[in-house]
Amino acid sequence: APHWAWQALYAAGLLLLTYLLIYLRKLRHRRLPDPSVPAPDDGAAPSNNGHRWRRIGHFDRPAYCGVSGGAAMLEGAVCQHCGLCVSDSELSVAVRAVPCKPVALIPSSSSPSSDADIEGTPHHWVEGNLPAYSMCCVCRDACGEAGRLCDLRCAWCQRCVHPDCAQLTANGAPSTREGGEANKISNADASQRRQLPRLCDFGRYADAVVPPHCVQLSKPTRRRQPSLLSMVRAPRLPAVWRPLIVLANRHSGGGEGDQVLQRFRAVLNPAQVLDLSEVPPKVALGWCRLVPKGVTARLLVCGGDGTVGWVLSAIEELGLSPPPPLAIFPLGTGNDLSRVLGWGPGSSADDLDSVDALLSDLANASVDRLDRWLVSVKPSRSMLLSRSKRLTMSNYFSLGVDALVALNFDSARRSLPALTGSRMINKLWYFGYGTRDLWERACRNLHRRLTVILDGRTLNLPELEGLVVLNIASWGSGCRPWGSSASPTVSDDSSSAKMSNPASSAAQPDAQLHFRPQSHGDGRFELMGLHSSFHMAQLQVGLAPAIRLGQGSNLQIVLRSGSVPVQVDGEPWLQGPCTFTVAHRGQAAVLRCATDKSQG
Repeated sequence: APHWAWQALYAAGLLLLTYLLIYLRKLRHRRLPDPSVPAPDDGAAPSNNGHRWRRIGHFDRPAYCGVSGGAAMLEGAVCQHCGLCVSDSELSVAVRAVPCKPVALIPSSSSPSSDADIEGTPHHWVEGNLPAYSMCCVCRDACGEAGRLCDLRCAWCQRCVHPDCAQLTANGAPSTREGGEANKISNADASQRRQLPRLCDFGRYADAVVPPHCVQLSKPTRRRQPSLLSMVRAPRLPAVWRPLIVLANRHSGGGEGDQVLQRFRAVLNPAQVLDLSEVPPKVALGWCRLVPKGVTARLLVCGGDGTVGWVLSAIEELGLSPPPPLAIFPLGTGNDLSRVLGWGPGSSADDLDSVDALLSDLANASVDRLDRWLVSVKPSRSMLLSRSKRLTMSNYFSLGVDALVALNFDSARRSLPALTGSRMINKLWYFGYGTRDLWERACRNLHRRLTVILDGRTLNLPELEGLVVLNIASWGSGCRPWGSSASPTVSDDSSSAKMSNPASSAAQPDAQLHFRPQSHGDGRFELMGLHSSFHMAQLQVGLAPAIRLGQGSNLQIVLRSGSVPVQVDGEPWLQGPCTFTVAHRGQAAVLRCATDKSQG
């Protein structure tokens, strides 16, 4: 055969091999991941005895070593899981001799079909360093006020008890330093005191906790491989069990995400509190496949709108049915979706000093539906090297001046991460970039470069520097630009002056269609325009209305020339000539807070 024929055959084989590799890679990503969820790293390491230590440079209140007792410590370490405090000199002793609260109690040798059941989880008593104003759950007297290491606290149900009161429990009391004849209780006193349950009932958090006696770990197959959660059973009590899975990125909110993780590890099973910087959402959501049929796990996502969108996309990709309802503990800036669902504009770890209020809100929250939209970006034929994009939108999608501010801030955050760590500083960055554009006007005459087709109708645009597609009522960190009143839509036959002024709609009685009330679950979005950066500022303080362009369920935007800043749910980029298409993708299950915290 000629030499060129061998070269052609070689090239064809190389192309075929490349195609097969790409196909296999896509097939691998489409495969559903193993539902097994990694157990906490420190809990899987026998050398740590289950503890996850956090170094404390200076205790903010008197703390006593849980191993040696003695005088109050100035510095030391505290276990994030059980709350045990130790001095630096006794840390190795605590790791070796004092076990932490267990993640799982079902033996790994038990088969999933086995009917063998562990009776329950015993209390995990930690001595001393009780919260301020603690009260004995048996005698109702004050606990932990002796100015030394004294009294007990259960790391599961958070009950506090005196050692002598704990002796009323069936099968005796936990071993303590101060048990003995001097603390015996008379039968008369005992008859007036409350009985302490022998097995832990997990107290007021029972419907949210995954009890360790219902969890099984699999044995690691390789050395230094973490154990995996292989099975979860439903507890006999409570009758209504809705386990709460907490997902947070420890880097969110300028590091506040790490403190939030610590708060929840202390009151829940550490295995149900996952750090998204270590465990990606697709793996973390394996919990939804581990829980028994008929049990719906609830998700609490601690972070900003970007983290929430990341988790919602993972739920869609995994095809979880029914989708687990999702609540938000907002961190950082923005948080428009959190505001709309009543979870507030932003929180801090200090708001979780007691998780009672949040868990109460979760118990009373109602399930709502959130539209999800597919935003497709198809570059024009002249942009041969550009790639198509497909993104999912939950909040809003914008072109022009709004996205320009987000793009500039994103560039600053990447180049100067140390200067974008706090909520107040971030707001100053946004203000600075918005003010700069008042003079630069980088997006002027945007309307001349766009063709907008809404539900098959071509719109005549007024003079614009920005275009925003709204799925939710909140935009730009709490601004509600659309309002609540109904007003006429814009006719495709109207002039730009008439379109920007709803009062002029009397000139087109045939086209006088009124807007429906805005909703994030009606399968429709709102389209509005922005005159300039100054118009954005006016919207933020309520001095000007938005330019209402219409409502619909299908949108096509053609960018005919030049480049324009674009953002989808806070992800900005610079886009050349292309066609944007917005179409309904589906709905997500979200939890709406019964007590609206959105003001602020």
